[in-house]
Amino acid sequence: MTHTRDIPQSFWRDEQLPWLELRSTWQSQQAYKRHNHSQLSIGAILEGETCSQCDGKYYHLKVGDLIVIPPLVPHSCNPVNGLFRSYHMLYLDVRWCLVHLPALNNNQMLCSRDPVIRDPQLFQHYMNLVALMQQRQTTQITDAAQALLRSLPLQSVTPENQSTASQYLRERLQTNLLAPPSLDNLAQECGMRKETLIRTFKQDTGLTPASYLNILRIDYARQRLRAGDEIADVGYQSGFADQSHFHRTFVRYTAATPRQYALGRSISDNK
Repeated sequence: MTHTRDIPQSFWRDEQLPWLELRSTWQSQQAYKRHNHSQLSIGAILEGETCSQCDGKYYHLKVGDLIVIPPLVPHSCNPVNGLFRSYHMLYLDVRWCLVHLPALNNNQMLCSRDPVIRDPQLFQHYMNLVALMQQRQTTQITDAAQALLRSLPLQSVTPENQSTASQYLRERLQTNLLAPPSLDNLAQECGMRKETLIRTFKQDTGLTPASYLNILRIDYARQRLRAGDEIADVGYQSGFADQSHFHRTFVRYTAATPRQYALGRSISDNK
């Protein structure tokens, strides 16, 4: 298998458009560990095939397919039979999305009626948006992103209530990335057995506490890398014991290296 560092991929960002990010990956066999994003994610398959697990269901994606992944929904998008595939992933800030979807309730959660979209016209609209990013047409990018967003089968739903224990665990982990409390201590604080706490948290979030903590750390690391912090500093700031652990975990959850993500160059640089 090709090393992650050798896979052609990039992350397009623009300071004038902080609500948008585009990932472009070419000829990759790299798999993802199950994770979630705080943004609305929209993927496009360019070459090969992808097996996606989204919110507990499996989908087989082919060239020309789009997939819409709601915020905070656990998912993975992995190669089929270890074969290469190429794809774009567009990430849109939820608050920006809700501002431009006035028909939806801003106090609720975005979701998709059907995550997989097989619509050639909509796929072309997506690719046109990508082309505008390559040309750095800022005003046109905004208009095209709004038009794409409004074309998606999105709706808002009331989030399911999580148990008090899961809410408590989330808050404790979110505020202690450098020195998180142990599960034994958290279970004791919640007045339950550790196994029960883990099972309850996974039922509520779709993730184990360990995966949830790793995702929090990787999200924070991405923020610091986007801000221009040194990779060696970011690993420590995010709570990883050493650079090897940081690099390994970053790759497992993002299918990219910290350096690839930090470069954030235009997608045209990969051509």
